[in-house]
Amino acid sequence: MKRLLYIFLCCCILIIITFLLFGDLENRITTYVHSEQSVVTFTFLSLGFLAFDTLLPVPSSLLMILNGKVLGFLGGSLVSWAGSLVSSVLGFYLGRSANPLFDKFFSAQDKTFSNNFFRKYGNMALLVSKALPILSEAVSFVAGTTAMSFKTFLLYSALGHLIISLVYGYLGSFSNSLHSGLITVIIILSTVFLGWLVQYFLKNKQESENK
Repeated sequence: MKRLLYIFLCCCILIIITFLLFGDLENRITTYVHSEQSVVTFTFLSLGFLAFDTLLPVPSSLLMILNGKVLGFLGGSLVSWAGSLVSSVLGFYLGRSANPLFDKFFSAQDKTFSNNFFRKYGNMALLVSKALPILSEAVSFVAGTTAMSFKTFLLYSALGHLIISLVYGYLGSFSNSLHSGLITVIIILSTVFLGWLVQYFLKNKQESENK
């Protein structure tokens, strides 16, 4: 458990620091979108920013809403889904590449616990975390440090990103104005709802195992 917790906290701290250092990037992107006439240029820029969300302090929630506003529901959702999925895959392989380094600092017992824990709850964690920017990158990285197969990771990441991309795409396509308050409400509601789902499924799973 200690291994998973340390890796997860380190990821969250690093991502939060980048947001604090480069928080004005959101305003830059918004200004550029309002002044740029080329939809094609915006599409590739948005796709690129989302794809490197693991490495850059990108306001992914705002970008997904902008995608829906500029590209429409289906087009915006597709761009958001593709870019976010690439970012998760990048985070997974970064975690897998760093695995030998973490093995030097944690015991074999910690590694076994991490693998068992992620084998039991990892699929649901991947699904739910896609609604939250910081958690999404952190969980993807942590997944790479465990024994989770890439096939399983890709399946649940793709599904989680698809759901949240459709939600943001829909909201963006009907949004006349963009402001951080709207984004905050969306994230809070998504977190509460998805948190309830996780608790519900885990409770049912535990009850079935105890029978």
